[in-house]
Amino acid sequence: MRASPRTSLVYIAGLAFALFQLIVPPWAGLFDMQLRALHVMAAVGVTLLAVPFVRGSTGWRGLAADAALMIPLVAANLIIVLHWQDILTYRRRPDMIDLVLGGVLVLVVLEAARRSTGWAIPVIVVMTFGYVFAGAFMPGRWAHPGFPLSYVLESLYYSTSGIYGSLTGASATFIMMFILFGALLKASGGGQTFMDLALLAAGRFRGGPAKVGVVSSALFGMMSGSSVANVAVTGNYTIPMMTRLGYNRNFAGGVEAMASAGGGVTPPIMGLAAFIMADFLNVPYSSIILYAAIPAALFYISLLAGVHFEACRRGLSPIPAAELPKARDVLTWRRLAPVILPVAVLLHLLFSGYSLTRAGFYACLTVVVLFLLADLSPRGMFERARKLMDGLAEGGASAARIAPILIAIAIFASLLGMTGVAPKVSGVIIALGGNNILGALAVAAIVPLILGAPLPVSATYILSAALIAPALVRIGLDPIAVHLFLIYWAILGAVTPPTCTACVIAANISGGNWIRTAFVGMRLGIVAFIVPFAFVVNPALIGRAEPLEVVVASLTALVGVVFLAAGFAGYLLDRIGIVSRALHLVAGMLLFVPDPDYSIPGGILAAGLLGFAYLRGRTTTPAPTRVADAPAAAPVQTNPRSEP
Repeated sequence: MRASPRTSLVYIAGLAFALFQLIVPPWAGLFDMQLRALHVMAAVGVTLLAVPFVRGSTGWRGLAADAALMIPLVAANLIIVLHWQDILTYRRRPDMIDLVLGGVLVLVVLEAARRSTGWAIPVIVVMTFGYVFAGAFMPGRWAHPGFPLSYVLESLYYSTSGIYGSLTGASATFIMMFILFGALLKASGGGQTFMDLALLAAGRFRGGPAKVGVVSSALFGMMSGSSVANVAVTGNYTIPMMTRLGYNRNFAGGVEAMASAGGGVTPPIMGLAAFIMADFLNVPYSSIILYAAIPAALFYISLLAGVHFEACRRGLSPIPAAELPKARDVLTWRRLAPVILPVAVLLHLLFSGYSLTRAGFYACLTVVVLFLLADLSPRGMFERARKLMDGLAEGGASAARIAPILIAIAIFASLLGMTGVAPKVSGVIIALGGNNILGALAVAAIVPLILGAPLPVSATYILSAALIAPALVRIGLDPIAVHLFLIYWAILGAVTPPTCTACVIAANISGGNWIRTAFVGMRLGIVAFIVPFAFVVNPALIGRAEPLEVVVASLTALVGVVFLAAGFAGYLLDRIGIVSRALHLVAGMLLFVPDPDYSIPGGILAAGLLGFAYLRGRTTTPAPTRVADAPAAAPVQTNPRSEP
């Protein structure tokens, strides 16, 4: 079937953009403003091609309008490329033509952001523009003197803030590099390898299909960081497998949606927000990996525990042995090397002090070399090179669509800085929280949860960090913990109503009800909503304490999440009643508290509950277990559309 003109252009443009982002930032030696201007020009241009004004339009019609938008886009950015020194040294002030081009460039960026992610970000930026000019008429604490249009446009366009600020610099370098790294891993078959590893690790146990969904989402999330992409890739395999084996449709979708949300906080390759966090705090990304490790482990252990207890309580079956891959077929050099070695190279370079951009480049190069060398025949080399090119073209187009979002957020942050509204919002949060840490955190969690409904995780985090983080740091909380807290809540917005995009996609795959899918996912992963509060109150859970304290806090929290999951599921070694469930929840919460006056009684209570469950289990007749290798076993639930 012949490709449309726009489709062919998008393929070429996506491939060219990917090669530009792989080679130019680490090796061309361009100055910051030059690189950022070229990045803005290329990324926004590719986005205008990839997402037409009228969605679904693939012919030449509409390309003329996009070309008209690209003329000021190219002109405005070439001025920056040519006059960047004058801008930095203030030797040349912008004239009327510059300001007009700058204003048009702002509109083009907002249009590209609208095409990428909808109206939410452009509307927020336009509202902030309104506040900039209407500040003189605002009441009370929200008033400010206001600014002339020429000053605003100069700040946004003809300066090192606004469009060409540090956030755009991050987008132009390591953010694009790591998106392309994920695209190359996917093109080299990494997604299927992760799926097979998850099947080997968890498929043969009770509730195996659901556990495979959790493990595969964790593995795939390490290279994508996007909950929506995670559901779309892993869910297309795990959800049909669960429903085919008799699992409730809403249960299957809820497990996959909640598991996919954790990819953005799973080291070593977390979501874009983690890279931006490292840039915001001026902290090496290698340190962010270490800080995020314990919370990510608690997130997935709590989810696995919830799935396990639910599977035991409802008698859910494992995956038949005949459907599991053979270890000898998966655990081979040919399958594992293109996935494991690039990540190992990346981690080695990061911990050796390499920049994110250089480390990402060498990791990408490792993927390419290993994948090509896996088959040295001419035909094999050609087919593998074609797959890599297709992956780069697709990854380049996807990466380009993220850049306008980040640039628009950079415009928003610059406008926000002019108005001085962030300290005012901080004051409101502190007042509402009543100078109580948990109260302030509860109020602060609402903002990213609401913003996360219409916005991507990275945009939600940036907005939340600008508005909320200063307030939480002012009351004495650890800055690393605060920013991780905001990332967690930005991610959880993908699985909480009203929009819960990950749940909508999972429900579309399963054929279930998206709102019921969301509530099942929240119930199974409810402990994940507690983890962010825990590591803010107890920074030892992100490694911000003495080694012994970190070990003790991690072990008690690990036991705590298991008992919390048992309490919410109503099962430990057997079904437990309402009073016992309450005691399990109390034990789990006490084990999270850093004070030994609470954690020690929590441990004693947990040990007592476990001992009682063990003795009670020995006095009852064990229920027959389902044979793991019975491929024709009848489904446990006869009506997959019934309520969970």
